[in-house]
Amino acid sequence: MVRPTPIASLTLLAATTACAPPPVCTGKEPLVTADGWTFVEPADDALWPPPPDAALCTASDIQVARFGADDAVEIDTRFGCGWATVSQPLGAPLIAGDRVQVRVFYFAQATFPADTAGIAIAVDGDIVVRETVAIPAASGLVAPVVPVERDVAAGALAHFHVGNHGDNSWNLIELSRVFDAPCDDPS
Repeated sequence: MVRPTPIASLTLLAATTACAPPPVCTGKEPLVTADGWTFVEPADDALWPPPPDAALCTASDIQVARFGADDAVEIDTRFGCGWATVSQPLGAPLIAGDRVQVRVFYFAQATFPADTAGIAIAVDGDIVVRETVAIPAASGLVAPVVPVERDVAAGALAHFHVGNHGDNSWNLIELSRVFDAPCDDPS
């Protein structure tokens, strides 16, 4: 076996150092906007038909909550409703294997008997996120990153659903495609 000379070792080290991949960061492409949601009438809700005893929300219980960079569609259940779905066409396509980031914020629910609330997100009819929140609950953030199992065309419908018990508001802050991208050069 021939042992490399120190100069050959330095050349090899320089070559491997020069070829190191750049750092990778997470990029995001928003799929929806806070003000683009439309109320789905309960009688037309094929994904989450309301149970007979549901306190149905109306379009007036849906608004945009302005948080600056993180504006959100808000389903407000503080005035007696607890069952609502909104929909919006996706602004970009998804390819099987893409990852989707969801962020839903809810305020504390501390004054009601023990129960559960549920939220769900569907993309083109497939439920991609389903979370249950125990009540009473402190405020919280549901923020999963989930894979998409099939291609979805731009314009396909996204749905955000809340099935709630008690006074609260549920804010869908983000529904974005996330991807790996080179980090910005800090210099």
